[in-house]
Amino acid sequence: MSFYIETVKRKSGTRYRIVRDITRDGRRSRTYHSLPAGTTKDTAKKICCEMNLNAEFGDFMQKKSMLFREYVEDIYFPKYTLYLSPTTKQVYIQMYKTKDGVRDSLGHYTLTEITVEVLQDMVNRYVKMGKSPKTIRNFLYFISAVLKQAMSDNYIKRQESTACAFVRLPKPSGVEGNAYTIGQVKVMLERACQTQNRAMELLVAICCLAGGLRRSELAGLRWEDIVLDKDGAYIKVQRSIVQVNDQLIEKETKTKSGKRTIPLAVGGTVYHILEQARKEHMKLQSKPGFKGGNSVFLMNHAPYSPLTPMALYKNFKRFIENDCPELPNYRLHDLRHTYFTLCSNVEGFSELSMIGTGGHSTVQSSKRYQHSQFEKMRDDMQKLDDAFAQAQ
Repeated sequence: MSFYIETVKRKSGTRYRIVRDITRDGRRSRTYHSLPAGTTKDTAKKICCEMNLNAEFGDFMQKKSMLFREYVEDIYFPKYTLYLSPTTKQVYIQMYKTKDGVRDSLGHYTLTEITVEVLQDMVNRYVKMGKSPKTIRNFLYFISAVLKQAMSDNYIKRQESTACAFVRLPKPSGVEGNAYTIGQVKVMLERACQTQNRAMELLVAICCLAGGLRRSELAGLRWEDIVLDKDGAYIKVQRSIVQVNDQLIEKETKTKSGKRTIPLAVGGTVYHILEQARKEHMKLQSKPGFKGGNSVFLMNHAPYSPLTPMALYKNFKRFIENDCPELPNYRLHDLRHTYFTLCSNVEGFSELSMIGTGGHSTVQSSKRYQHSQFEKMRDDMQKLDDAFAQAQ
């Protein structure tokens, strides 16, 4: 569809009309809109240009501006967050409502007053307050999403980018995760077995040696997802459990690649631990008041309810502090870092196997989790020195 001007000469004088030219299914058609007598050529050009813009980008008529706070609370949250994941929506609400958050910083501005300068002042203030670069970037991401939607709703003049695109942000802190060594993983498994802490034994085995599952994926794991046959064994990751406002919600995995099947070595360490845990689970099911359902991770005492993602985190921290005090007290997510690091240290371990079992879509994603391998580098440097010494 396109619009152009035609000049029409009549006895009463020259007039202009806008021609709408449409081609559909190979057939061309035109409609005409005559402008009032006395319309100048410059005015006709302006009208034609606006009609072309409207045809391509939609209505450009800007609505009366409103406060950022009013738009977010009355329009954005009620209308445009219905299909966000529960965790994403909750994070948006927290960033908006928290003390010194988005509402406190921008709520009193109208949408049209939120300029690059206003946002830069906000970012600079957050840096002085000690907020992390990642937190500040998340704030800007939320603000940008709101402003883009306001632009689509014609509360802001349409343009290629929002003001957020031109804000100077602090550099990422570059803090990397940590990884346990294979020897430390063995220690954790031995201590969990000695203390009969089946949940932690399963946690360490699955996270460090079988796919590096995220805690939401661990909480969503059920026994029907695990096959332990002599001819083949595997874990199917097909759901996750998240906690929003004290309510547990079942959802899809974090990414499409997160839905995966992880093969297990038949008769191996993880296979044996899962086999023992499944037998214990079958015995627990016969106990009165059992509430564990078919979940893999259960409380160690009655009523043996399924462990939530937060409970998994707290239990792991408690296990390291009490039963493995000599080991570094890393985060639960660092067990996922450990998995990728151990895989990268195994000679000949395929990168495709790494991304397939870990639930990543690209090799680059997996490599983010491969941390400093000092011993391997030291061995390689020794090889270089030996080669130099043997050279003629």
